[in-house]
Amino acid sequence: MSIRQAAYDDYPVLAKGHVESWKTTYRGMIADAYLDQLTVESRMERWKQLLSREDKDLWTFVSEDEAGRVFGFIQGGKCREEEAGYDAEIYALYLLQEHQGKGHGKLLVNTLIQAFRENGFGSMYVWVLKDNPARQFYIKMGGSPVSEKTLDIAGQAVLETGLAWDKL
Repeated sequence: MSIRQAAYDDYPVLAKGHVESWKTTYRGMIADAYLDQLTVESRMERWKQLLSREDKDLWTFVSEDEAGRVFGFIQGGKCREEEAGYDAEIYALYLLQEHQGKGHGKLLVNTLIQAFRENGFGSMYVWVLKDNPARQFYIKMGGSPVSEKTLDIAGQAVLETGLAWDKL
């Protein structure tokens, strides 16, 4: 397994992994009707846009197996909510289901933290659905619950927890 910075040409595999991860991770937390209508094609445009940005405060890293197949990614950058009081934020972390629980998420988080440190960020924040088992993953990684908010996903109210690291 290796981790590398995402390239523009990764957009199809990132879109596919993003949709597959949503459908397996959030089943039972978000309405099936919403998850069932998600398509790879709908995410491809968004990934093209994200990977073509020349934003120096945005990082996307991918995990790939020995054959070069991408099975996970992490994306983060400058904290999007100034009022939160943190420098950086994990925007997304997804692994295909069969690769979860094997330490790959931890390696991706540590890779992103290293990029944050190298660019002068000293603290970090992430939003995670309160019922998502990944919430415990972030707590084990040192994140502390600091806030909650309700998110509207296709008319469904879903509770999110904000977890923070005061020092990276």
